[in-house]
Amino acid sequence: MNITINTNILQKHHLSLGEFLLMLLGYFDVDIENSLNSVIKKSLAEKNVMKDMGIILSNNNKDLVAQILLESNEKVINSGIDFEGLAIELMNCYPKGNKPGTTYPWRSTIDVIAHKLMTLVAVYDFTFTPEEAIQATQDYVSSFKQPDSSMLLLRSFILSTRKISDDKDITSLFMTYIENNREALTEEQSLIGPDAFDLHDCYDAIGGDWQG
Repeated sequence: MNITINTNILQKHHLSLGEFLLMLLGYFDVDIENSLNSVIKKSLAEKNVMKDMGIILSNNNKDLVAQILLESNEKVINSGIDFEGLAIELMNCYPKGNKPGTTYPWRSTIDVIAHKLMTLVAVYDFTFTPEEAIQATQDYVSSFKQPDSSMLLLRSFILSTRKISDDKDITSLFMTYIENNREALTEEQSLIGPDAFDLHDCYDAIGGDWQG
């Protein structure tokens, strides 16, 4: 069973996310008290002593929820991409070790990179092939003679977000490189044109002997 929650639809029905999630629990007849005790027992959450029936999630467990929602997204599933496998391919395009002068690893982790890639597909509706992704990453890395402080970490190259008021501002050189490569390919194909012919075929047609 996959559950996808669209907050725009919730707004249309004048429901907050919290209200809908509670309705969802009722719809599936979830035993809230037992479920609460279970996640606390598994150390996935802690009781919020300031509120009855309230819980507090750690950042890691918030990431887990986000990851589950992403993996359940139809766009991600229908993409046909092995996101963990692609993450490894992109990590191999990057240098090993940490960015100079920092403790941040160039490559990050498979989970983080796969999450970023899935976010582009599910949240920002950006589609790409594994080949396009690998080519874009290779092109970016090769644009530097050697890795320096101006080069972005892989995770930031793929997707960087910052919150401005209630909105998120995104930056993705990954998307830019893919779009530029697509434009270059389209331009190259237009220069060749649909009527381009092979000189081999031309010589065959006139009975000549092609020596090229």
